[in-house]
Amino acid sequence: DGHECAFCGLKNKQMVKSVKIRVQDDNGKYKYKTFWFESDSDLKRAIPLTNGDMKEVKVVLTIAHLDHDEENHDVKMTRLKALCQFCHTNYDAKEKYRRAINKGQ
Repeated sequence: DGHECAFCGLKNKQMVKSVKIRVQDDNGKYKYKTFWFESDSDLKRAIPLTNGDMKEVKVVLTIAHLDHDEENHDVKMTRLKALCQFCHTNYDAKEKYRRAINKGQ
């Protein structure tokens, strides 16, 4: 994938700013969600919404299995993508939640 995240385009080993931004969920409750900003100008627009906690993060590309099929041991290259850790975690979140719910039943 050209040493870039296939979803967001951030480059491997690039430094970005990580901040938590206050967002409202579907139930009207507020929580802080992490966002990454590549440029300082984008970050400055978000500052009023943050909790003030900002840190620099190094982008690390990881290999994501897009089908989440644990039984598929013959994974084709078309089912793999290079994703930054932010996109990979977000991509896997629903599947991990589904597995956790099924495990508890």
